[in-house]
Amino acid sequence: MNNKSLICMFTILLFILNITGCDKKTEEPQYDIYENHNISACEVNDPLQNIEWLEKYCANIKEKRNIESVYISLYKVIDKEEYSFRIDVPSSIDYAPNKYYSEFYYLNCNGDTIFHWIMVMPPGGTYYDGFMKDKEPVTELFHFVKQ
Repeated sequence: MNNKSLICMFTILLFILNITGCDKKTEEPQYDIYENHNISACEVNDPLQNIEWLEKYCANIKEKRNIESVYISLYKVIDKEEYSFRIDVPSSIDYAPNKYYSEFYYLNCNGDTIFHWIMVMPPGGTYYDGFMKDKEPVTELFHFVKQ
């Protein structure tokens, strides 16, 4: 075999490897999405669809996929027909491997923030305990978790 044949075969091989390499698609991250539409709160059935701010918030997360995870739970004031939504956004800490912090909000039916907490440890203490003393968890409404 002469040099021309070797160069030609090598060029063809590189061309074939380049074509097959282009067929590989970058895999999109997978997400676990849960939505609970079988609940009534804030004088509506299916708050995820019928409370405008909540519907927009969830749609934005699903569309942009700019967050690793978010959890939305429904809480009720004991012995009253008052509800709040806990939005929990846990994130990893860049400078501390295997460490996480969480930012969460409690919002009323109108979407107004009634309590906000940022923590590395689970919440506690008089401030949080005082806020939670008359609230009970009802159900998880939504989660969006990057796999």
